[in-house]
Amino acid sequence: MLPAAVEACTEAVRWAQPTSGDAVKPWRVLLALPALVIAGCGFGPGSGGRPCTLIGGDSGVTVQFDAADFTGQVRDAGAPILLRLCADGFCKEGSITKRDGGAMARVFAQLDENIGEATVPVRFTISSGGRELYDEQAEVKLRKSQPNGAGCSPTLYQGGLTAHPERGLLKS
Repeated sequence: MLPAAVEACTEAVRWAQPTSGDAVKPWRVLLALPALVIAGCGFGPGSGGRPCTLIGGDSGVTVQFDAADFTGQVRDAGAPILLRLCADGFCKEGSITKRDGGAMARVFAQLDENIGEATVPVRFTISSGGRELYDEQAEVKLRKSQPNGAGCSPTLYQGGLTAHPERGLLKS
C-alpha cells in the first residue's frame, strides 16, 4: 500500500476512536467508514498486506461442448440427454434437452482444493434412455489459478477440455 494511503487509513481510524474517557460515537465510525474504503484500508486474509478482491472458485475440471455438434448423436433421443463427467474419481452429472441443440454446454467436476498441478484422468459420457451416445477418456493437466492475484486466496487448480463428436476430448 502506498505511504499516503497508509497515513489516510491511520488518520481515519484515529479520528473515529473516542477521546479520553468518551464512549465510541457511532456517527464517527459511520463517517470514517467511507474514508477507510476509499483509501483501500481493508485487507483480506492471505492478502500479504495488500487489498484482495473476493473472487471465489473451486478446483476442478470443465468439459465444454457445442450441443449443435452432437445433433447426430442426440437427434433421435426419446428420453432426457444425460451428461456425466468424472475427473480423478469425482463425478458430476447433468442433463440437456433437444431444444438446447444450438447452445454451448458445460459440465464441471469439482476436485479437492489442494490437488496441486497434477495430471488427472477424465471420462465424459452422453447417454439417453440407457443408450450410450458418446464416451471418451483423456488426461488433463491442472493449472494453478489465483483469481484474486498472487498472495491472495484462494489458490485453485483447474483444467479444461472440449468434447468433439469425431475427435474426442480436446485440450481447451
